[in-house]
Amino acid sequence: SSGINAEYGQCATVEEVTEQFDIVVSSEVVEHVPCVTTFVSQCAERVRPGGGLMFTTINRTIQSWLFAIMLAENVAGLVPPGTHEYHKLVPPHTLTGVIADCGFDVMTVTGLNFNPLTRQWSTSSDLSINYAVTAIKRESEDDIEIEDDYDSR
Repeated sequence: SSGINAEYGQCATVEEVTEQFDIVVSSEVVEHVPCVTTFVSQCAERVRPGGGLMFTTINRTIQSWLFAIMLAENVAGLVPPGTHEYHKLVPPHTLTGVIADCGFDVMTVTGLNFNPLTRQWSTSSDLSINYAVTAIKRESEDDIEIEDDYDSR
């Protein structure tokens, strides 16, 4: 036993979750939502002060279009065609800006590389396709201002 009390859950919408957690992880979801700012702020509200927030997603670059959409969806069949829409992919500066505006200190932005031959993931400094962001919620929420114009960037 690790001494960790973990709750794993899934829901159709973030609004269905009313309690707060020590950490909230959203993996490969943010690039599918209609409004990044709303989704991230709803996830952020579910994190206790001092707790962690982690997102993994796909960057909006030519490389991600080529590898995550064209190759993964249309050639290799790793995900169904039409799973991703290029205009919904989220650049790191947009995601980290929204996270910071929600009262978090961004701790890391790390590239994630997928090897289709071994079907293994690894971390790197290359953010051009997939990446992960980790952040810690500030203890005080006095100076939090959420801008709503990130989705147009």
